[in-house]
Amino acid sequence: ALKSTNLVPMNAQCAVFAESEVVSLIHTRTSKEDIARAICDAMAGRIGSMSRRISITPPIALAGGVARNKGFVRSLENDLKVDLLIPPDTEFVCAIGVALMVSEEK
Repeated sequence: ALKSTNLVPMNAQCAVFAESEVVSLIHTRTSKEDIARAICDAMAGRIGSMSRRISITPPIALAGGVARNKGFVRSLENDLKVDLLIPPDTEFVCAIGVALMVSEEK
């Protein structure tokens, strides 16, 4: 996605239709980089839209394994027009949180 040179819109609202769009893009010989960016941009657009509905304001953190996807992070930052905060060991944030909660209960 970071190597994409063309903006390719995706309009699908669900994974099944998105898969069909990806197959169509493959058949039209769209580059893998542009397809990857289109997917990242589409997901970021949906998340950005939902975030604006609830008036989310910076600072904004992104946690979980998806925060390791640099293409998606760039797409979401572009959509939200912010620099996202990504915690170290982001894929373990939930597990660390649960471990801390359990340790406080004893």
